[in-house]
Amino acid sequence: MHTPLDRPHPDCQAEIKALLECHEENPYAKFFGACGDVKTALDWCFREEKVRIRSENFQRAKASDAYVRQKMQERRDRVAAEQKAKAEAKASEAAAAN
Repeated sequence: MHTPLDRPHPDCQAEIKALLECHEENPYAKFFGACGDVKTALDWCFREEKVRIRSENFQRAKASDAYVRQKMQERRDRVAAEQKAKAEAKASEAAAAN
């Protein structure tokens, strides 16, 4: 079985077309392996497409992760600066009261 062909597979259009043509030319022999070579080529194309898509998704995820980590660090720095300012203000008030 191959994946559904209704989803766009831009990298594998030639293989999909060849398989569909083979199925039309061999309506009964397709069940006995007449289109096996074409099907194998389509399977390899789908595997290569999957590897490419997985790699692209991984790169996007790394970029997104770096962005989120940067924003989290900026927030931590901002909160630490605010807490330090509050502590200094509290210390100066305590010194002024004495």
